[in-house]
Amino acid sequence: MKFNKIGYMYILIAGLFWSILGFFVTKLTECGFTSFEIIFFRLGIGFISIAIFAKLRRPELLKIKRNMYIYVVLIAIFVQVVFNIFYLKAINSVGTSTAAVLLYTSPLFVALFSKLIYKERINFLKIISLIVCFLGAFITVTEGKLNYENLNLLGIVFGIIAAIAYSLFSIFGKKALEEMDNLTMIAYSFLIGALIILLKIDVLHMISCINNLKAVLLIIAFGVITGALAYISYSIGVKKGVELSVAGVLASVELIFAVLIGWTLLGEQYSFIKLIGIIFMAISMIIALRSNKQAVKENIVEELSIKNSI
Repeated sequence: MKFNKIGYMYILIAGLFWSILGFFVTKLTECGFTSFEIIFFRLGIGFISIAIFAKLRRPELLKIKRNMYIYVVLIAIFVQVVFNIFYLKAINSVGTSTAAVLLYTSPLFVALFSKLIYKERINFLKIISLIVCFLGAFITVTEGKLNYENLNLLGIVFGIIAAIAYSLFSIFGKKALEEMDNLTMIAYSFLIGALIILLKIDVLHMISCINNLKAVLLIIAFGVITGALAYISYSIGVKKGVELSVAGVLASVELIFAVLIGWTLLGEQYSFIKLIGIIFMAISMIIALRSNKQAVKENIVEELSIKNSI
């Protein structure tokens, strides 16, 4: 295992791309599109943009081995469909803020699954980084307050299911990347996800809302940036060797960027409490990076001890 700074950079770039998802969702909602139509645009345009690139530059990317179908289907079903559906259900049941807090339990599930499946080391620093990351997300999203009147068990379950589904991209993706290119994996998972989501869409309504150039440009930018480019950047980071438990914490930079964009570009009200939450999340990322350095040293010592024993 290597301490890979380039891999970290790609994870952070993915977080930046994901952070503007809220901006696009707001603008597309104002154009009259429903939630499922917006999800469809993200997946559909994401697939089309990757397919066009592959056709022009690397046609071999559109070929997929039969034994790899299972991974793209699993990613499509759990990450693209189950996550989106249950996250929307959580928002409707417990509100946006609580649903967002529940979603940021996903790094905990990434760490758990990576330990069980890939035998990643979960040292003390990683545990601390996960706790601080969740605490920072809670403060940033809620400003330390939750509307307990809207809390209900079913809504919490929906949010946890969404977080688990969201975390599975890292778990399934790491295995798939051993056998296929990241563009191939993402393209086909987007395609399958888009086709499934299409079943829940009123196509005539969707087409009627695409009635001006602004809507068209928003749809294209949304799919390319928050779909194709974001997932490609994240998967490259994983492929570069970033541990999944560390990647989950680093990707939460999405929330930091989203808040900063809201303050600087969208005119949202500044909050000192949110700034405290952002500082907590930044600290969690620093701890995560230090934990990875520590894990690298532990692996080196272990390898040397094995060689010496032989």
